[in-house]
Amino acid sequence: MWISKLELNNFKSYYFQSFNFPQPGREGNLTLIGGMNGFGKTTLLEALYLCLYGADAMPHLGRAGLKPTEERKGYPTFLERALNGQALSLGKDNMSVKVQALSDPSEGFEITRRWFFTKRGDWNGEEEILLQEISGGISRPIDSVHLTELLDQRFVPAHLAPFFFFDGEEVKTLANRNRIEQIKTGMEGLLGVVLLRGMQKRLEQYQANNRYRSGNSSVDEEKYKELAEKLERDEQKLDELNGLKHELERELDAAKAKRDELMGRIMALGGGSGDIATAGDIVRQQGLVKTQLAECERQMEDALAGKLPFHLIHKDCTDLLKEQLRQEIKRRKWDARKEGMEPEKERFIASFFKAAEPAIMPPLEDGQIDAVLGRLNAAWESLFYPPPSDCAKEIVHDYLSDERREAVLAMTEKLRIGAQEIRVLVTKKESLQRELRELEKRWAKIDGVERDGTLARINEELAGISATIDQKERSRGDLERQIRSQEATIDQDRAIYSRIHEQIIKASPAKSNISKAQRIRDLIDELIPSLYALKTKQLGVAMTVAYKQLAHKSQVDKIVIEETGASRLLAKDNTEINFDRSAGENQLFATALLAGLAEVSGIEAPLVVDTPLARLDSEHRKNILNFWTSQKQRQVILLAQDEEIDADMFKAISGSVGKSYLLEHNDLGRGVGRARAVENQYFKEQ
Repeated sequence: MWISKLELNNFKSYYFQSFNFPQPGREGNLTLIGGMNGFGKTTLLEALYLCLYGADAMPHLGRAGLKPTEERKGYPTFLERALNGQALSLGKDNMSVKVQALSDPSEGFEITRRWFFTKRGDWNGEEEILLQEISGGISRPIDSVHLTELLDQRFVPAHLAPFFFFDGEEVKTLANRNRIEQIKTGMEGLLGVVLLRGMQKRLEQYQANNRYRSGNSSVDEEKYKELAEKLERDEQKLDELNGLKHELERELDAAKAKRDELMGRIMALGGGSGDIATAGDIVRQQGLVKTQLAECERQMEDALAGKLPFHLIHKDCTDLLKEQLRQEIKRRKWDARKEGMEPEKERFIASFFKAAEPAIMPPLEDGQIDAVLGRLNAAWESLFYPPPSDCAKEIVHDYLSDERREAVLAMTEKLRIGAQEIRVLVTKKESLQRELRELEKRWAKIDGVERDGTLARINEELAGISATIDQKERSRGDLERQIRSQEATIDQDRAIYSRIHEQIIKASPAKSNISKAQRIRDLIDELIPSLYALKTKQLGVAMTVAYKQLAHKSQVDKIVIEETGASRLLAKDNTEINFDRSAGENQLFATALLAGLAEVSGIEAPLVVDTPLARLDSEHRKNILNFWTSQKQRQVILLAQDEEIDADMFKAISGSVGKSYLLEHNDLGRGVGRARAVENQYFKEQ
């Protein structure tokens, strides 16, 4: 997978800038972005993190070497500092970053993350994520809730990002650490230990929250079981529909290839008076217009089926629904705050009764203890009730999860449609139909050459294949509508399923769940130490390969990693090598560790390195560059200043450079600058 596009809009010193990166391969896997210090190199790395991971990027920025300054405390402040200095004065209230990643030229995904700000430049908490799936060269929107899953499965999970996207200065910091600490830190990220420990913490909180709760199940478990079975059947049907669509698209591609072949034969026989360009253009234009017509019809269908019915509902009803949803959202947040503080209440009560001083004389009897406990509980409840006046008094839409309630409210805001919008679609459809008829007439005019009947037979076959393509295009449209309908049904049933699931959990005996939580915590404690044994041998092998390519000394034959995180450098006769390591050699070890971790992770993701060759001598610089360029299929984007990779070194590695940019910077005054990237440029010889 490689990053094919990075686009910044109102992000720091970039008013608007688009970077396009080629597919790594025989033409070169290296992209060089040159710029002097302060010209916007690190900004590109920060933009990549924020677009991919949002607020989840914050814990990992430090590990990647992008430590926020003291003034940047927290995600909101980080964003506010990133807003372009001229954006507000130019009437722009948002900034955005777009990242497109591809596995081949027609397959991949695209993420656009946009943040909105007040007139004063404060982030208003609104963040929009647009996620596009690219398949067969065609983009289609998918729900942004799948972003984390998509990154985990197809790109780089957030906790592994610092092994792939980092500041070279961080390698220097890593090199200064004890080697055991280096390896254990890297292994924990690779194995997801941080995720397991986070799970342990949540289980511990769950146990604390539920230790004193009990209850009996009153949930219709039969309905729950039936719904689970229905979901399974519906998801199987959805898979079948997607399979049919995939097969249909394969058949369409074959039919279109056949049509192109027939067109070539017609031109060779003199069809259209040999005017190949004109005939070919007409056929291609017909295909384009048909695609546009199908899209227009889909938009009309979406408008009529998805929006228009809601306009038949009285406005008072929709306004009442929206107000109820807003109040329920506020009520759920209020309740969540109360539930979040529940462990503090339990700790307070436990501490109250355990306290020995001051002594209570005479000691309280059981009935008095119950009375005091009742008073404490009543006092606690009084802190939260009654809730604020803008909270819902009753949760009417309890079948909706918190996320779905937000989604429904957002959907109601997008349901507006006017007569003008429908008129535009109708006019566009009529225009495309006229254009299609006109193209058919033009094709008929140039199709007058006839010889021995061969051309007529080919034209007949062409007409048949064109009819087949039209029919398959319509079938694909029908399948896409069925898929959208099936997805909507599954989403609705899954929301109900999740709600009933939550009710079952809440209604189940607390002690049973607490016991299960404890068993899982114990399992994690046993699992973490054994995880290291799974990857340490592989890491040692991968580090050995990387270290040998990086170092210009040949004493080291093997690097062995112990389960404790200890490392041993062995000579060919398996004797351990002990020598004082220079700062450069220490940095090479850390670089080999990062390379080994990236290799063992099994993720074919790009490397993006800021200040890539910090503190290395010329020989080590050549070795590192040779190492990166030897991995032909892995994209490597280097953000370098002129003293790291100068004009002479650029010439030496130019055969591996697929693209280059040179960053320029204009000072606009008052601490505001504007950066721009010049494509296919780099530092010139002095």
